[in-house]
Order: sequence, then C-alpha cells, then structure tokens
Amino acid sequence: MIRSWNFAKRPFQDDRPVYAVVVVLFLSGILLAAANLRLFAEYRRLVADTRADVAALEDRQRRADEKANAARAALASYQLSALADESRGLSRILAERKFSWTTLLSRLERTLPPDVGLSHLTPSFDQNEAVSLTMQLAARNREAVVKTVASLSHDPAFTDIELRSETAAEGGSPDPIQFHLTCQYDPEARR
Repeated sequence: MIRSWNFAKRPFQDDRPVYAVVVVLFLSGILLAAANLRLFAEYRRLVADTRADVAALEDRQRRADEKANAARAALASYQLSALADESRGLSRILAERKFSWTTLLSRLERTLPPDVGLSHLTPSFDQNEAVSLTMQLAARNREAVVKTVASLSHDPAFTDIELRSETAAEGGSPDPIQFHLTCQYDPEARR
C-alpha cells in the first residue's frame, strides 16, 4: 500500500515515536561504529607492537641458533684437530719405541767403508713413521766420502742421500775430513 502524505485525513497516525526510535537507533549505530573503529585501530596498534616484538624475538632466536651452530662446529673441528695432533704425536712415539738401534748400527757397520767413522747420529721420526737420519762422519781422505755415498746408495735401506757439508780438519788430526750426511732410512728394506 502506498502511503498518503495527506495529514488532514482521518484517522491520524502519529509516526513521531517511530521516527524518534529510528533516529535514536541510527545515532546509537553511529556511536557503536565509531567505538568499534576506535577499538579496531587500538587493536591494530597493539598487534603491530606485538608483531614487532615477535619478529624481534624470532630474529634473536635465529641469531642465537646460528651462534650455537657455529660454536658446535668450532668445537667439533677443534676436537678433531686436537685428536689428530694427539694421534700424530702418539704414532711418532710409537715409531720411536719400535725403532731398533741395534739393527741400524749393524747395518751401518756393514754398509760404511772401513776407513770412515761415525761420530754423530740423530734419527728423527715423522707422522708417516719414516725415519730421517742425520750423520756426522769422519774419513781419512776425500775418496772415502765418495765411497760412503756410493755404498749408502747401493743399500736399499738408505734413500734420498744428501751430502750437506764437508770440512777439512787442520793440523795433524787423524781424521782430516769431516762430512755431514742426511738420508731416509727404511729398516725393513732387504739387502
């Protein structure tokens, strides 16, 4: 039905309370919407702070995890390198313990020429259990130096023979030639 706007016609209908209720409800809706917008803005501000706090905590945890992993890796590599150093030291000590002076000296006695004397002998051991010998020898003449290098070269137990120095003694010394040799020694080489 179409409402007539003729207010002189009977029965009079008073719509003012309805309009008053509509206006009050409309104003209440606007006030509640404004309150909701204010609450929403405050919530977003609080959540933004909380999000920033959560992001900062996650970043801090990530950095702490990275530091912990780096520390674990450093500790693991340190332990491995310390164990490797210790095992090399132990293998060197083992090589020194199983080294036979008797075998070396008897082999040198058979190998060196009769006119050459051994005045100083120093073995050194590396991590591969190889033995390096440093020898100070004395001879009556220069030909004995050549014979010594040749006889050591023919024995498979002595390799990498190197003449380091040769000096002639002054005066009436019984051994006028002093010479210094280095070589590698393999005690298990067959003659």
